[in-house]
Order: sequence, then structure tokens, then C-alpha cells
Amino acid sequence: MIVRKAILEDLPQLAILFDEYRQFYGASSNLDLSLNFLKQRFENKESVIFIHIKDEVFTGFVLLYRGFSSVTCSTYYILDDVYVTPLYRKQGSAQQLIDTAILFARYENALRISLETHKTNLISHQLYEKMGFVADDEFRTFHCFLK
Repeated sequence: MIVRKAILEDLPQLAILFDEYRQFYGASSNLDLSLNFLKQRFENKESVIFIHIKDEVFTGFVLLYRGFSSVTCSTYYILDDVYVTPLYRKQGSAQQLIDTAILFARYENALRISLETHKTNLISHQLYEKMGFVADDEFRTFHCFLK
């Protein structure tokens, strides 16, 4: 099993996995939409994507977006998506992906990696805490939905 940074040629195969991820969260399957979304992020250099591969099969991915902190005048990364296909779960794949994201953010001299997850996703909470993430008790998240 390896984790590596995605390249443009990976996007068609990655889009299948990304579409599976979107369906996991209740979105309708739309492979074209998934591929176009990934292509836009990739071509506009708006995200960094790492893929987990076993026997030439894409088994998972992590998608990072760069953010900026005005107070500290530094950058940070938002770990917006991490997904491992069900067949490859419980084998350390998610941990490998997150480890890679952390190493990358450190290499980029980022301030932190931030993420959000459902309050009920206790398995992920345990993994994140095990990997050094700290739950935020100081700030509360608000959203203004526009669509």
C-alpha cells in the first residue's frame, strides 16, 4: 500500500472513488460532476489530493484546501475530505492518508490542519484524537447556506 500525491492522469479513476464518497454522504451519483469538480480543483491549484493505492487500485483519498490565518499571518490546511472504500477499511489506510497530509502540511510550514466531522462519527473522532488532533471547545461553527 502506498500513498502519493495525485496527478492529472489519476483524476478519472479518482473520480469514481470521489463519487462513491459523495454518495456515502447522501449525494446522488454523478460521475461527470465528480470528475469536473476534481479537475477544477486540480487545474486551479485549489487543493492537494493524496491517494491511497493497493495493487494498482485506488482505495482512498484525502483532499486538502489551503486556508489563511489573518491573526497569525500564516497558512493552514483544511482536511475537507478523507475517504477509504469499505473493502479496505480497518487496515490503516485512513491513518496513512492523514499521516501523509500532516507531513505535507509540515513541509509547507503550515500552522495547522483543521477538519470538521459529524458529531456522531465516533470512530473518526477516535482516530483523529489518536493522531494528535484536538477537539475545539472554544469556537462554534456557523454556516450561512446560500443554495
